[in-house]
Amino acid sequence: MEIKINTVKKEIKQLKEARGNLIHVSNAEWYSLFKDEIRNSIAIEGVFANKTELSDVLEHNKRTDKQKASSILGYFESASSMYEYASTQYKEKEFVLRMSDIKQIHTLLMRYEKQMGFYLGEIGEFRRTRAEVTQSTFIPISEFYVRPAMELLVEWVNCHLQKKVYDPVVLASMAHVWFESIHPFRDGNGRTGRILMSYILIGCGLINVAIKGISKKDRDRYYDALEQADDVFETMHRQIEDGNNFKVEDVSKRVDKKIFNEFIFIVIDRLKDSVYRLKEIGIKNIDKEAQLPLSDLSKIYNYSQDYLRNLINREKLRAEKKGKTWYVKVKDMAEYVEQQRSNRK
Repeated sequence: MEIKINTVKKEIKQLKEARGNLIHVSNAEWYSLFKDEIRNSIAIEGVFANKTELSDVLEHNKRTDKQKASSILGYFESASSMYEYASTQYKEKEFVLRMSDIKQIHTLLMRYEKQMGFYLGEIGEFRRTRAEVTQSTFIPISEFYVRPAMELLVEWVNCHLQKKVYDPVVLASMAHVWFESIHPFRDGNGRTGRILMSYILIGCGLINVAIKGISKKDRDRYYDALEQADDVFETMHRQIEDGNNFKVEDVSKRVDKKIFNEFIFIVIDRLKDSVYRLKEIGIKNIDKEAQLPLSDLSKIYNYSQDYLRNLINREKLRAEKKGKTWYVKVKDMAEYVEQQRSNRK
């Protein structure tokens, strides 16, 4: 797992070095990925929108089903503003998680649903009633203990952001599971929790993820992974309801990282997919007949220059030497990458 995490983190670092700030809606490459995140995240909640409907709402201000439009607009407004904020905090080395951040995610997310009458609770405010979660066997914490549970979660995340006991991918994954087990809001917890997870990833220098949710198989995998990991928090919540007080160190002693493995693997896969999408979109804009030096190709395709030279020497990759520099056509490099991808299937 650590090898996979380090590999994808290295690729993200290289992408940022090559292209600068990725997290911004004006970045066409990232915006395409972001729209995919919106489609999948609202689909997990049973709101299905195709690519055309998504573009109609976000880019053409066309009318569609009000429930669908409010879900799309809310997610777009919440995630885009919070992701850019997290990216700025990371650059300034000031990223911490605040309770106000979580409430702001929910406020922006549910604003349109509130305006259109689909959401009856208070936006950005914790629930005051019992919560029941469909497609789940766990029981969220009592409404009387939501705030102390959330305060403990925020304190725990910030403690580990400083101590770096957990890799950011692991920390963000665990925080998501814990948040969902609390279920602090009357509605919108799934979407808020997924935005929160990406918010932490971005605040730690990574990128957002699109948890797959359009197919039933993907939704079931996501829910099953949550079920496998939330027992430790549910047990803790029952004890909090019985009057027990918990500190950050008490939580850390109870948490076994192994129970989160399935969920962490999902997040790693989605991070890899995000990197792949950003690379592929960028490559599509390059002239296939263009000849590029190995230094440029290594950044685009995440292969070292030594590795590419080795491929050339073994006649696995066509190239032309100009002076002391090897040049390769983009289409030849793309063919090699596609061949490798096919061999792995």
